[in-house]
Amino acid sequence: MKKITLYVMMCLVLSAGSVAADECLWNAAVVVGGSNSGGDGMGGLGVEVTREFGRNLEVGFHAYAQSEVSNEYKDAEGNEYHLTSGYSALLVKPKFRIGERLEIGLPLETGTGLLQYRYMGEYREDVRWTEEILDQVTHSIYSAGLEPKLFFNRHSAVSLAVGYRGTGPLRTSLADSGELNGVWGRMSYSYRF
Repeated sequence: MKKITLYVMMCLVLSAGSVAADECLWNAAVVVGGSNSGGDGMGGLGVEVTREFGRNLEVGFHAYAQSEVSNEYKDAEGNEYHLTSGYSALLVKPKFRIGERLEIGLPLETGTGLLQYRYMGEYREDVRWTEEILDQVTHSIYSAGLEPKLFFNRHSAVSLAVGYRGTGPLRTSLADSGELNGVWGRMSYSYRF
């Protein structure tokens, strides 16, 4: 994975200088989303940076953090804890244009994530920061989706995407089967430069 990421970064940097100055090939986006992961509702926030390669392909990176909003857990002593996770992924987005203002993308992501269970409430305030976290595990992540994007002008656009996210094995006894797997939806504002 590290070799692939390094190779993609080198290609992005080398190709950046080979285009005309008036072309807008880079995209930066702020992403707000939600998902149904393992049957629990999660809300999240992320960023995305991509570079266009021709009219039909974008390649870049997506970083996203999410927190469970519909469920809280209790340990044997009755102390509440909470699930949060985040990931960074290589993003490949084949796309096609429909007219001048609409674009349909197929975002495909693969990367690495971190799942964390952490105490909350008064108990968390009474323990040292090293004792706040019950468990942390890293995992692989895979995602595919469909993303219509509407352009306001040459630089600004909004998109609404839906898809499915899956992970590799979660090696913790606290996670249910398929804890982070599920359908996601997100809305983003992007700027081309």
